[in-house]
This record gives sequence, C-alpha cells and structure tokens, in this order.
Amino acid sequence: MTQPLLRRAAHAAPGMVLLIAPAAWAQEAMYTEAATMPSKGTVVLREQLHFYRFGLNPINGDQRTDKVELSSLANIGLGSGWALSAEVPVQHETTEDSGGDREAHVGVDDIHLMLKWRVYKHDSGGIDTLRIALLGGADVTGGDNSRFASQSVNPFLGGVITIVRGRHGFNQDVIYQFNTGGQEESNLGGEGPADALRFNTAYLYRIYPDAYTQETTGAWYVTAEVNGLYETNGDIELRFAPGLMFEGRTFGFEVMGQLPMWHELRHRPELDFGVGVGVRFFF
Repeated sequence: MTQPLLRRAAHAAPGMVLLIAPAAWAQEAMYTEAATMPSKGTVVLREQLHFYRFGLNPINGDQRTDKVELSSLANIGLGSGWALSAEVPVQHETTEDSGGDREAHVGVDDIHLMLKWRVYKHDSGGIDTLRIALLGGADVTGGDNSRFASQSVNPFLGGVITIVRGRHGFNQDVIYQFNTGGQEESNLGGEGPADALRFNTAYLYRIYPDAYTQETTGAWYVTAEVNGLYETNGDIELRFAPGLMFEGRTFGFEVMGQLPMWHELRHRPELDFGVGVGVRFFF
C-alpha cells in the first residue's frame, strides 16, 4: 500500500469507529433486550413515555385501567463486555369500576437494576456480528405504596442473542424473574406474586441508508417485536409491537405500538393497546 493510501486509511479509521459503534448499539428495539452494550466509559440515557389501556380486571372488577408510564434508564459501559443499567419508572394509573366511577393514582414502580455480561462475540466484517450476553439483576421496591412498588426484591436471570447481517438485525431474549412480593389486584403483567418468564423476539430492518459510509450520521429502522409473558399462575400472553427507530451518533428516537396477539389470562386484565415514544442520548 502506498503512503498516500496509508494516510487516507488512517484518517478514515476514527470516523468508521464512531460510525460502527452506534450502528451496533442501534440493534435494540423498545421492548426486547440486545447483546450489544456501550463501550467502556460510555453512558446511554434513555427516556420513554408509554400509554397502555387494559380491559376488565378479573380480580377486583375494574372495567378499565389506563396507565401512563415515564421511565428513565441509564446504561453504563464498564468495559470487557460488561454493562450496568438502572431504570426508574414513574406511573399514573386511572381505573374505572363497574359503576363508572374513576380513580387516579400516581407512584413509582420497582426500580430495575441489571448487569449485562457479553460471553460471546464474533464480528464477521463491517457491522455484521453475532453476540450473546447473560443478564442478571433485580427489581427493587422504590418504597412507594403497594399499588406500584412490590415492597420486595425480585431477582431475575436470563440471556439474549443478537445477530446483525447487513441491513437486518435480530434479538431474542429469555428472562426468568423470581417474584417475592406484589399483589394480584394491581398486577398488569409480571408484577404479581407469581414468578414471571419473559421471552421477546425483535426484528429490525435498516431502511436508510443502504450502506454506511464516512458521511453517514444516522440510520432509520423499522422494527417488529413479539413480546411474550408467562406467569407461574398459568397466565400467558403474546403481544405484537411494530415500530420505527432512528439512531445517530449522539441521539436516537423511537416510536412503537403494542397490540394483543393471543392470551390465556385469568388473574389479570388483558391489554387493549399500548403506544410508546422514546429518546436516547449517547455520552
């Protein structure tokens, strides 16, 4: 290689590193984990706003529950394939009983603490990669009333695999949570006294650009998720979540919907629909 070519490659390398790093991190949809993580010393702040509407609650007889949730998540890269995250969800719930009377409640749900350890990584060229990570942590009560906080520590263990091939991305996670608290009458999914098994599948397709270059500053994706939840009391459901996502070098944006696919529920209300919007900042 001639000296001019070497100099051009040296100048191009930092730009490609900055490009590929967010491109790999971008393979995380809204409701499914990914085996990608921030590099050492990098912090990702993620703010999400969700609205969910649920139908009849078979435990307390409420005809409808509307939940608005604002969650703040910090994800910190620790290096050597490790990352630590903490998420604090603030919720506003409005319930309507059989007589049409409505009540509103505001509180802080359990704080979600998670440690992610990447145990396998194979980068086959460009942004193509296969990664596997183990997940562990706990949902810890925030000290609010029992309608929102479980008044307990609920540990979980799981894993996730991420595959990126060109414009296509795929994530599959499985997480088992040991619930030591919670109440059935306020359970809207995985927050009651029964243990919970979550299994989520996400597909992402990059619609723009066709290929990354030094001039690329961001990418747009369409996403599709199937979100599954089984509780050891026998309740099980599947939800479908389509979405749109943008990832830049320092900023990201996402919008999603969530719809019921199939369910067998006897101990909690079924989801009518959900919508969510989020932003991410990379430091």
